Amino acid sequence: MKKSIRNSAIVLARFFLSAIFLTAAVNKILNWQETERMLMNVFSDWQSYAWFSESTQEFFGFITPWTALILIVAILLELVGGFLVLLGIKEELGAGLLILFLIPVTIVMHPFWFFDTAARELQTIMFLKNLAILGGLILVCLNGAKAKSSSDPFASMRIS
Repeated sequence: MKKSIRNSAIVLARFFLSAIFLTAAVNKILNWQETERMLMNVFSDWQSYAWFSESTQEFFGFITPWTALILIVAILLELVGGFLVLLGIKEELGAGLLILFLIPVTIVMHPFWFFDTAARELQTIMFLKNLAILGGLILVCLNGAKAKSSSDPFASMRIS
C-alpha cells in the first residue's frame, strides 16, 4: 500500500475510532441530568437482575450514590482517550483509557443475558459492537496508530 494512502487510512481510522467516544462524552455533558437518571436506573435494574447474588445487589446499591462521580470519570476517560487517539498523541495511552472505560460499560450497560426476545437481540448487538470497538482499541495499543509521514495532517500536533 502506498505510504500516502496508508497514512490517510490511519488518520481516518483514528477519527472513526475516537468519534463515538467524543460524541458520547459531549452528549453526556449536554444532557447531564438525563444521563445521570438513566445511569441510576441501570444500577437499579442490576439490583433487580441480580436477585441471585447478594454481593452484586450490594455493589450496585453502594455505587448508586456515586453516580455523578462515575459520570465525571467516564466523561474524562472518553474525552482524554478520544482526543489522544484522534490526534495520534500517545495513542496507546488513549486507547488504554478507552479500554478502561469500555469494559465495564459493555458489561453494565448491555447485559443481554438478562433479557428476552427483541431486547436481548438489541443488547446482544450493542454488546458485540462494543467488543468490536475493543478489538480496534487493542490493536491501537499493540501497534500504535501513527501515520509516519510528513503528509500526515496531524504531524504538527504531536509531542515528540
